Amino acid sequence: MRLQSYFYLTLRSISRNAGKSILNIFGMMVGVFFLCAALTGYVSVRTPLLLELSRAFPEKRLIVKPKTLGIGPVQVDRTRLNRDILDKVGHLRGVKSVFPIQPVFFPVRAEGRIFGQEISTDIVVNGAPQELVKDCIQSGINFTSPLTGEPLPVVVSRYFLDLYNLGLAQSNNLPKFNEASAIGREFNLILGESTISDLISVEKSKTITCRVVGFTPDISLFGIIIPLDAARQYNAWYAGHEVTDYTIAHVEIIDIKEMDRLSGELSGMGLMVETNRDVIRQFRLALNIISGVLICFAVCIILLVAVNLTHSESLTLIERRDEIGLLYAVGANRKVVRRLFVGEKMLAGFAAGILGIGLFTILWRVAMTSMPEILRGFPVIGSAIDNMALDFRVMGAVLLFATFWGAMIGYLLICRLLRLPPARLMR
Repeated sequence: MRLQSYFYLTLRSISRNAGKSILNIFGMMVGVFFLCAALTGYVSVRTPLLLELSRAFPEKRLIVKPKTLGIGPVQVDRTRLNRDILDKVGHLRGVKSVFPIQPVFFPVRAEGRIFGQEISTDIVVNGAPQELVKDCIQSGINFTSPLTGEPLPVVVSRYFLDLYNLGLAQSNNLPKFNEASAIGREFNLILGESTISDLISVEKSKTITCRVVGFTPDISLFGIIIPLDAARQYNAWYAGHEVTDYTIAHVEIIDIKEMDRLSGELSGMGLMVETNRDVIRQFRLALNIISGVLICFAVCIILLVAVNLTHSESLTLIERRDEIGLLYAVGANRKVVRRLFVGEKMLAGFAAGILGIGLFTILWRVAMTSMPEILRGFPVIGSAIDNMALDFRVMGAVLLFATFWGAMIGYLLICRLLRLPPARLMR
């Protein structure tokens, strides 16, 4: 059969049964829509969320601190975390890197102008090595102590920005910041001064100009992060001697299977050990359950639509038996009839796929236009939303499924009908 005749007969068959064809296309469109929603939720929402969660709670990282002792309302360190201890930690089997954190051990306040308002507040300042925050800073920026006259590069905790947007901005009726607008802004750190009345007496004071070069989602890096060598320099300036103690260290391990063993060895060295393994596992489990429920719901919708489609096509074939018998009478064989019928269902499935994917894409665009501004203030979700985009591979797979889904059902039904002799089809 010529291709032109094939398409003519296929389109004519659809047009002669336009009402039922439209109902079948609409039913398949519903199934395609929910399938798109479930797969997009798994690929385009779950994956960015897990990526952002892994950045906020690094799974292959141990956090070690000195052991503490509570004496009434006061908590004191029972052990120390210094260079000697960190050297021993770095030589343990299975340890990849050790990143020490040294805070500024004296009062510090930050001041700057935000939307024309002068703001001054006490701030927590921690020094960290460049390797720990390299994924958060802009490319080409050297996160070390700057040359004389240049601003000090700082990385700000993303949750500190959330604290401003959800707290200070709301209570003082100030505009909210987004990360893109905050990158490159400058402010001053006043070393040795505090806004707390009992700490106002100043022994030494120095003003440092800072420039924001990035935001970190790591939940354990709070406040403002400055280069570690700068923190050492400021502590030595204020104390009059070099400070070798650290308050915390991030220990990156090679294999997560070694985590329990390394935790025991670090505890034996007089250190407190914290891990993010359980936290990230719980988040991953919750996201997998939600994704699984959505996919199961979509599969149930598809099965219901398939049952309805099977019933509808069975009734349609009963009405079209004389049409099939007529094709036999003019010389068509079973192979030609199957091709015509399957081509008709493939064309209807393709149309349903286009409509279902188009409707989902429109609703996705509307949601991603209106919702980001609402969700950006929430931790993790607000950071992951920029990476949530439609995956065209998913759309292509859904379109292929829609095209062959109805055709497969129709093929089984038409094969059963064609087992009848032509004389019975003509009755």
